Amino acid sequence: MSNTVRAENGAEIYETKIHEYADEYINTLDDPESINNNPSLFTGMIKYIYKRLFKYNPVNNDDITVLDDIWGIYTELCYKYNKRPTLLNFSLMVGVSNDTFNAWKNGEYRAGEDGASSAHSLTVKKWLKECESSLVDGATERNSVGCIFALKANYGYTETPQRIEITGANAPALSQEDIRQIADQARKESIPELIEGLPDE
Repeated sequence: MSNTVRAENGAEIYETKIHEYADEYINTLDDPESINNNPSLFTGMIKYIYKRLFKYNPVNNDDITVLDDIWGIYTELCYKYNKRPTLLNFSLMVGVSNDTFNAWKNGEYRAGEDGASSAHSLTVKKWLKECESSLVDGATERNSVGCIFALKANYGYTETPQRIEITGANAPALSQEDIRQIADQARKESIPELIEGLPDE
């Protein structure tokens, strides 16, 4: 459960404050294992990290490399605790508005400087691809309805109807004309039977 790593001397250490605060939050839970199956607790952990690390020491938005490194730690925690990474949760953790991420994605960083080719835009698009990839994994491995819905709603995925094609030896033995004649004959035979069944009134 611990987010420590073993140093060369054998001691358990935290590589980052994010890992340390994650463990600190988990240790406050009545059942620490519940972090694995309760999405609300994971979001609580994200907010806990924000309050202790980023609220009073904001991330420098200009340094996309640092933000990308933090994204790496965030996604590591997501995968460890069976959660799907999202820009919304990442936004909660680092205190950068989701609208800011969208502006970067759309090439509006610094009022359009560098546009869609800016490092900020390319990095947010990379994050979104990782979010999408995680949903695809959930849809294909677990056939998760939630993942399928999220892919449709956020990434434009659609389900195409299955096409059934009859070929070769599996073609119908009757021609269209044969089928039509059989239908006409059945109709002619059933009409007198229906008339006989009607009441005399």
